[in-house]
Formats: sequence, structure tokens, C-alpha cells
Amino acid sequence: MSTLQRIASFFGLLFLAACVPMGPRTYKHEAFTFTIPAGWQTMEEVFGQSASSGKEYYGLGVQTLVMIQHPPGRGKGKAFFAVASSPLPEGQDLETRFTQAYQRALPEPRDVSTRRFEQGKLSGYEITYKRPWGEPWWQFRDIWLEKDGVIYVLSFHALPGSFATYSGTFEQILKSFQFKD
Repeated sequence: MSTLQRIASFFGLLFLAACVPMGPRTYKHEAFTFTIPAGWQTMEEVFGQSASSGKEYYGLGVQTLVMIQHPPGRGKGKAFFAVASSPLPEGQDLETRFTQAYQRALPEPRDVSTRRFEQGKLSGYEITYKRPWGEPWWQFRDIWLEKDGVIYVLSFHALPGSFATYSGTFEQILKSFQFKD
């Protein structure tokens, strides 16, 4: 086999490896973990290093730590899960910060529904809403938590026709989310 054939074979194998769907795996951050479902990829895997981390998350005053999407591939995402965070300002409680974030959000959220969130050791506030971002109106479900003076926003969003399709997957991700002690 010539050198050129070996190089072509190597790149062919790399291409095939990239096409193989990934199974479920654990995402580990210094403060939390969660399970990335089979077939989902981080934005860094889709777009390259630090594609989403550190960026302002949809004008809510929190910074993206990680975002995953399905299906994988540039411009193909129909559903997304992100974890964003911010220090909780001194003298302010989570409920006040949660409420203020959506009062200031532009473009303005519509069809808003809020409630208290409780699941196992996690408690905070939940909001569902629709909001235009680019051309379509996206459906969002955000859960605000606080641990050790830091706000964590667990945010699911999908295209309006896809939100119900992914709701079971969103629940699985949420059930797998846990803070490290």
C-alpha cells in the first residue's frame, strides 16, 4: 500500500468514526455533572473549542458553561440543553434575580408560566416561555437553582414543533443533573 493510500485510509477511518453516534456519557464540571444523551453533542464538539462557553446566555445575565444539541451537526440543532451561571449578587435572593432576568429580557418572552421547582435535592424556580431568536420562535424551559452563592440556570429549548418530542429527553437530563459536594 502506498503512502497516499495509507493517508486516504486514515482519513476515511476518521470520517467513519465521526459518523458513529455517541452513546450516553457523563459531562463533568467542577460544580456539577449530568448525562449527555446518546446522539447529542456539545457545542464544542460541533463547532470547535469554546464555541458556547463563557458567552452571555440569551440576555439573562448568566454565562454559558456548557451547551449540548440534537441532532449533531452545524446548523442542524432542533433541541438544546445548556447550563449557565452567575454569582448571586450579595443581598439579593434567587427569586428576585429570577424575576428580574425575564423582566429585562429582549426580545420579550411570551406565553410565560412560572412555578416553584422541586426535584430531589434540587429546588428553585422554573419558567416556560416562547421567545424569538433569529427567525423562529423557540420554546424554552429554564430552571433556576442556587448553590453556595452561585446561580445555575438549566435551560432547555427547542423549535416549537420539536419541544414535545424532546420533553422526555429533557426530563432524563434533568434527573441526571447533580451538584458535586
